[in-house]
Amino acid sequence: MNFNTFINIFNKNRKNIIKIICSFLFFGVIYILLSDNLYKSSISLYPAGELSENNSILSEFSEYTETFGVSMPTKSNYYIPDIINSYSLKKEIITKKWNSTKYDKETNLIEYWEINNNSFFKKLSQKITFMFDSKYFDDNLYNLNLAIKKLDNLISVNEAYSGLIEVDVLFDEPQLSADIANYISNYVIRFVNSEQKSFALKTKLFTEKRFEMAELDLIASENKLTNYRKKHPISLDTPELQLQRLRLIREVEVNQEVFITLRNQLEIAKIEESKERLFINILDKAEPSIKKAYPKIFLLLIIFFLLGLFISVLYFMILYNVNKK
Repeated sequence: MNFNTFINIFNKNRKNIIKIICSFLFFGVIYILLSDNLYKSSISLYPAGELSENNSILSEFSEYTETFGVSMPTKSNYYIPDIINSYSLKKEIITKKWNSTKYDKETNLIEYWEINNNSFFKKLSQKITFMFDSKYFDDNLYNLNLAIKKLDNLISVNEAYSGLIEVDVLFDEPQLSADIANYISNYVIRFVNSEQKSFALKTKLFTEKRFEMAELDLIASENKLTNYRKKHPISLDTPELQLQRLRLIREVEVNQEVFITLRNQLEIAKIEESKERLFINILDKAEPSIKKAYPKIFLLLIIFFLLGLFISVLYFMILYNVNKK
C-alpha cells in the first residue's frame, strides 16, 4: 500500500473516521468527568548534620567499644525515602483526624474515602477474603490496608543526585493535600530525632556501666597495692617482692588509664545526649495548590483523539485489504 492509496482511503471514509474520533473524544470526556480531581502539594527535604556525614562521637567511641567486644556503628543509616514509604507513617496518616471541606467534623481517611461503608460489593469481597485468605479476618485491619494501598498511589518520593528529596502528595482537596505533606516532613524529623536521642541514651548508659566497673577495678587494685606496701616496706624489698610490687603498680596504672578514658567518654556521651542537632532541613513547605494536577484534560483529549484516529484508520485499511483480496 502506497501513500496515495492511504490518502484515498482516508478521504473516502473521512466522515466515518471523524465519527469514530468523536466517539473516542466523547468517552474521553466521560472519563475526565468521572475521574477524581486531585491537587498536588510538594515538600523538599535535605539531610544535614549526622545524616550527611560521619558522627563524631560514634567515630571516637567505636575504637573504645571494640576493645570490649562491642561493635558500634560510626555512621547514621537513616534513609529518608524509606521512612516516608514506611507502613507506620502511612498508618498514622490514615488514622489521624483531618479537617476537610467534605465533612463538618474531623475525620480519618477511612471515613473520608468511605471505605468503611457496608455496600454489597464490599461485603462480597470480604466474604471472598474470609473464605480464601484466613479465618482470622479483621474488618478494621482490612479497611486500614485498603486505605494504605490507596494512599500509596497518592504519595511519590523523588531523590535528586545532590541528596535533595522531594515528596509529592495528591489529594481531593488542596488544603488537605498540603496538610498531609507537612505532616510527613514533621514525622520524618520527629522520627530521626527520637532515634538519635535513643541511641545517644543507650551509649551513655553503656559508658556509665563500664565506668562504674572500671572505678571498682581501680579501687580494688589501689587497695591491694596499699595493703602490700603495709606488709612489705620498700626498705626490706627482695627481688621477688620488688617484682610483685611492680606488677601491682602496673595494674593500678592500667586501671587508672581505663578509668580516665571512660570518664572522658562518659562526659562526651552526656553532652551528645543533651545536644540539640539539626538532622534535616526543610527547604520548602507544602502550600495548597490552586490548579488541578489530575486529570490532565488537554493531554487526555489528545490521547483519546490519537487513539481514535489510529484505530479508525487501521480499521478501514484492513477493510480495504480484505475487500481487495
